[in-house]
Amino acid sequence: MKNWRWLQGIGLGLLMAGGATAIQAAEPLPTPLQPLRLSQSYTDLVAVSLFQHYAAGYPAPILTDGLSSRQIDSVHITFVRRLMNEAGEEGSVVGYKVALSNSKAQAQLGVNHPLYGFLLENMLLESGDSLPLEFGSRPHAEGDLMVRVGGPDINEAETDLELLAALDAVIPFLELPDLIYAENANINAGALVAVNVGARYGVVGEPVELAADVAGMEQLANIRVVLNNDKGQFLAEGTSEALLGHPINAVRWLRDTLNSQGVELKPGDLLSLGSVTSLVSLDEADIEGIEARYFGLDSEEGSVDLEVAFEIPE
Repeated sequence: MKNWRWLQGIGLGLLMAGGATAIQAAEPLPTPLQPLRLSQSYTDLVAVSLFQHYAAGYPAPILTDGLSSRQIDSVHITFVRRLMNEAGEEGSVVGYKVALSNSKAQAQLGVNHPLYGFLLENMLLESGDSLPLEFGSRPHAEGDLMVRVGGPDINEAETDLELLAALDAVIPFLELPDLIYAENANINAGALVAVNVGARYGVVGEPVELAADVAGMEQLANIRVVLNNDKGQFLAEGTSEALLGHPINAVRWLRDTLNSQGVELKPGDLLSLGSVTSLVSLDEADIEGIEARYFGLDSEEGSVDLEVAFEIPE
């Protein structure tokens, strides 16, 4: 188990109630989440099938067409429960992942807002760790940005500076998502939500303290991320302005969405705010590793670097 001391105090996990397993207070799904009994068995079958594709690393077909948003939520929660059970002691929820944090990505999936999923402890890697190149059905990499909740005031914060003051760190995050579905699949928002918005792995860097002032707000908006392969060749780049125009906007959207569903953010919660760079497909890439370089994250360093190595099948 990773020694994530700075994650302590989150207190998320499994809650046993009436013989059924539920995600504890961190379950930010529309309430009441009570799908019709007649449809329950079908949504469970969809979730189990999607999870089996996820676990086997084999691309899944779209199984969510025709389902209501309520049924999609049911598939999502069942899928996440499976992830948690499979991970065992490292299956606790440690935060949330925002997806579709730019308008172009939203338009491609037919929505006008972001989506979110859960982050589990076993998804988080340390810089220098290694994974099989084929770690998922359709493995990808992207430069992401993470922040950490510092206090409960985030749930009442009104101004941008008040939101910023409720965060205690910004964290470099090289996300390694899995699109799961077959390459020619017509993925829509419901299909993405059903599989926990593609969350699979991510390399987490050291937390950098945030200044709760105008300078800190400007710093957060001007972080540049460059991805290179293990040979030093350029793969992708972007800036933190890609996150709804400013990362604090992604924080506000997630906070408001969770609060509207009766869920409050807690100190220690990790918030992955979305894609800073474009997605890099690893399916056919000649890549044995990726380096993510973060510029503007720490004024005392030229850049903050993260690395992941890939094990190439023989």
